[in-house]
Order: sequence, then C-alpha cells, then structure tokens
Amino acid sequence: MKWDFPRLLKNQVESGITQRDQFDNDEVRLSETIVREAIQNSLDAAIDDNQLVRVRFSFLEESNGLKRKFMKQLLTGLRPHAHASGADLTAFDSLKPSALVIEDFGTRGLTGSVTEKDEDNFSDFWRRHGKSHKSGKSRGRWGLGKLVYSYTSQVDAFFAITKRNHDDNFHLMGQAVLKLHKVDGVDYSPHGFFCDLENEGNLLEEFQVPIREQTFIDEFIEHFSLERGTDSGLSVIIPYPSNLDGKRMIGIVIQNYFYPLITKKLEVKIDDTLINSTNIRELARVYANEHFSEIDTLFDFIEEASSEDPASLVMMSESWTADQKLGLDDFEPKVLDELRKRFSAGELVSLQMPISLTKKDSTVINTNFSIFIKRPDGLQKGLDLYVRGGLTLPSEAKFRERKALGVLVAEEEPICSFLGDAENAAHTLWTSHTEKLKESYKSSQRAVTMIKKALVQLYDLLAEVTEEKDEHALDKFFWFQKPGKPKKKKMPIKPTPPKPVINVRRQPKFSVNQVKGGLIIQKGNGLLDEELPRKVSAKFAYEISRGDAFKNWSPYDFDTAKDIKISTAGGVNIDSAGGQEMTFTVTSPQFYIEIGGFDTNRDLKIRVR
Repeated sequence: MKWDFPRLLKNQVESGITQRDQFDNDEVRLSETIVREAIQNSLDAAIDDNQLVRVRFSFLEESNGLKRKFMKQLLTGLRPHAHASGADLTAFDSLKPSALVIEDFGTRGLTGSVTEKDEDNFSDFWRRHGKSHKSGKSRGRWGLGKLVYSYTSQVDAFFAITKRNHDDNFHLMGQAVLKLHKVDGVDYSPHGFFCDLENEGNLLEEFQVPIREQTFIDEFIEHFSLERGTDSGLSVIIPYPSNLDGKRMIGIVIQNYFYPLITKKLEVKIDDTLINSTNIRELARVYANEHFSEIDTLFDFIEEASSEDPASLVMMSESWTADQKLGLDDFEPKVLDELRKRFSAGELVSLQMPISLTKKDSTVINTNFSIFIKRPDGLQKGLDLYVRGGLTLPSEAKFRERKALGVLVAEEEPICSFLGDAENAAHTLWTSHTEKLKESYKSSQRAVTMIKKALVQLYDLLAEVTEEKDEHALDKFFWFQKPGKPKKKKMPIKPTPPKPVINVRRQPKFSVNQVKGGLIIQKGNGLLDEELPRKVSAKFAYEISRGDAFKNWSPYDFDTAKDIKISTAGGVNIDSAGGQEMTFTVTSPQFYIEIGGFDTNRDLKIRVR
C-alpha cells in the first residue's frame, strides 16, 4: 500500500482543480456543505424506500484513541506531493491528531467493480471527477460534491471504507486532491490515491485498487472506532478536519432534513446527540429556532401532510401541463369550490400532480409529485417547502407574503432522478438548464418550470376569493337621506382641479448593504420572480473627492479576480470577475452574495445593473 499520484504524459492537457472554490467560504458554510453532501448521498443510496437511513458524525482526537504514529503512517508518502503543490504543511507536523468520521447505515455502499472502471458507484466515487451516473434515489450521487471531503481536511485528503450487500469484504482506499505539481522534475496529476497498485511500473496499465492487507484494514477500523460491523454502507474519515462547529451542524441537520427526520426516514447522530422524530421539536427550539418562527405549527403540518392517505389526494389530470400552468380550467368548478372551502376553513388541501418526462431517446416516463397546502388559524408567516427524496431545497421558497404552509414532495424514483439532475452543486435549488438535463431529457426546461411553480399557483387559485370587506362597495347603488335634517341648497359645483402628477420611485431590484471591507448583495423589493434568471453586472470603485470614481479606478486599487473574496449562497452563479467588475446570474430570489477584501480605510462605491 502507498500513496500514488499518476504521472502526466507529455501529450495530456493539464487541468487544475478549480471547482472547490464553491466551498471556499467561512467555516459555517463549510459545516453546512459537509452535512448536506454526506446526508444527501446517504439518502440517495438507501437500500429501499422504506429503509431507515442512519448517519453518524463523530469528532475524534487523541483522547478518543487516535494515535500519532498511525496518523503519521497514513500520511507518509503524501507530504512530498503536498509540499510540491504549495499546500500548508502545518497539519503534517501536528502533535494533536484529529479526525471526523462520517458513517451511514441502511445504504447500499459503493457498488460496482473495485478492480476495473465501470458505470457504477465505486468508480463514480473514486475514479471520476465532475461526473457521475446519478439515478433517482437508488444510487448515491458522487459528482463534484465529494470534493468537500478533501477540502474539509487540512491535509487535503480523506479515506473511505465501504461494505456492500452480499459482499463480506471491506474495501478501503484514500484520496488526496492537490494542485498540479512537479516532484523531482516529474509532472503529477492533482488526484492521488492511498491504495494498492495493479500492474505497477507499467504507466499505461497501472490501476489503483483497494488495500488488500486485512491486518491493516482491521487496524484502520479499530483506530477510527468505526461502527460498520457487518452492515452495508460507507464510512468516510477526514484527517485533521477544519474547525467545524458540531452544535452548528445539529442546527443545519434540522434545518435541511426535518422532513425525512419527522417522517422517520432518517436519523442523524452528531457525537452524543441523536436527532430523530421523537426529539426534533425540542432540538429545533435549541439549535434552529432562528430558522423556524412557528415550530409546532410547521411540524404539525409536515406530520399531517406526510401521513395523508394517498387515496385521499385529489388526482389531477395530466392536461394541467398542456398550458404549462395550474389554472382554473384544470379543475371542475365543484371540485375547486370544495377545495377553496377547505382551505378557508384551515383544512389540508392535497393534490397529486402527474407529469410526463421525455428522455433523449424519446422514451416517455409517466411519474408524479404531490403538493400540500394549509392555512392554520393565527399563522403569522407563510412558508413553502420543496422536497426531493428527503432533501429540502431552501432557495426554492416563493411564498413571501402569502400566509399559508405548503410543501411539494417528490418521492417516485423517475421524478427524483429528474429533479436531482436539475439541482445545483449545493443541492439548494432546481435550475432548468443543467448539463445533465440537456444530456438526458427533451423539453426539460418546460418540465422544471412547471414543477417549481405548481405550489404557488395552487395557493393563488385557493386564495383568489378575497375575504376583505369594502364598506363603500355599494354606495353607487343604494343611498338614502338621513332624517331630521333639512335639505341643503345646492351650491354650484366647482371643477375639480387636476391631480398633480406624482413620480413614484421604482423599488430597487437589488439590496446592497455595506459591511466592513465590503458589501452584501441580496434581492430588492423590485425584483420579480418572472424576471429570473437575470444576468447582472456590478462595478466597484473607491470614492474620490473630485471626478467620476468609476472612471478613475486603477488596477493598483484592487482587482476583483485577485484581491477580492466572493462568497455566495443559493440561487446565484458567479460568471466572471476581473478588474473593477464582476458579473453574476441570479436564478432565485433567495440569493446571497458577500464581497470582501476592500480597503477598510476608503469609502466604496458600487454600481449594479
């Protein structure tokens, strides 16, 4: 066993690792990314729909049994490559070993061949970068997201051991993701493996395979206190993890996965804290109270919606997709009247929405999703949720001022596969123009748009009849003279002077808030959903006493590509940055951009178009 970095041949195109920039945020963001990536891959890899998936996060230190000698043995052979790539070597010299262990249970493990490249999960996880064979809920999704494991490590490496159904063996490998680098005059790939080698010495035939030495595998399992036993699944070990906040991670679990937790599809344990359906409300009040304004009301709604008898759902006709909108003509008048009465009475309204998806080979797949909506008495703030295979996508929320609770649930494998291919890398948003959709489906943009808007359109239909009273609505039809008062002599009617024209200032489409050394850009009141996606240009300059600040910008002031740190969350993609400008595309109203690194002693100006 050893660390092996494949050599780059002279005729190969050099390709660096740039996609990890999406994880280059503060540690809270990193805490969220590692939680979401690990749990979602575990849910996607569940053995079956009725299987409870358990995920365990455990922080280990020397006091938990980690041995310096063993940790050093694991990293021997990695150091020269890390040094050559310009990595920080501090952790290599650490006297305090540490590790984060992530294990899942009730999952399939990494299936497929371990000795050759195929189209299955083991190859997707270890041997592919930026590409996977995702498929619904039955298989894990190992594309770019697994980069977070190496990025979370201070030595840019991780290890994983998998046990599969009907396979008694444990398959252990490690991977480091560095920059392109050169050792002793030889160019090496960014990806290195802790492994055994087949056909060693033959550059064209060398192949990395799992460790075969059973004594070492047993020592590895014992050293990291793995609870795998004979259960199938995956155990990921991240040596020397970045400063992650365990308590913050509890809140992130509840915020993003309360739906499968409440519906008993998921249990998560972070160190000694178990999170499941029996204690989620109590833990939400402690760790996620800022995300849920009315915890009991919301969780009652989720429990009611998830336990709704499928036979009681109103079965819509697929004709609702003909005009790409859920409208009045999609309901029989009596049915819509009954649904409106139930909604007004604070009762649950639930629909099953059939939809056809067309594959590139013209195969038509019939599937469906469900939408639930309710307006409980006394609800102070509305909330709409979008759930794909247990994952909540927070950036899809659209209700805004609408006072109701709604949830869209996709559970069938075909719709989960489709929407999974529509998700952004952070699993927070469905976008209609991903590469995977274009490769696999026809008219995918149309289908994604219909699904995303169905819940809001249902609310608007149910709430269309206003309940507000207008005391003067009938003044022009019925009037009478109050008794006891003489009629007044009619006075000549003076012409009504024209009303002055008032220029109403438009609401800004973007909100820009200054912070120390930078600013935050979010949605303004004037930005409408139908205007998205929207390409935006931002220009920066330091204020000057005389003249145009933007025209007087100098490269010595700053360069957005080199000096400025840009962090994003949900609903936005950074397209370019350089000089005094940057461009980005907003895909969801719940987008967030934080830009920092400017001179704190100078006043900053920004122009957003």
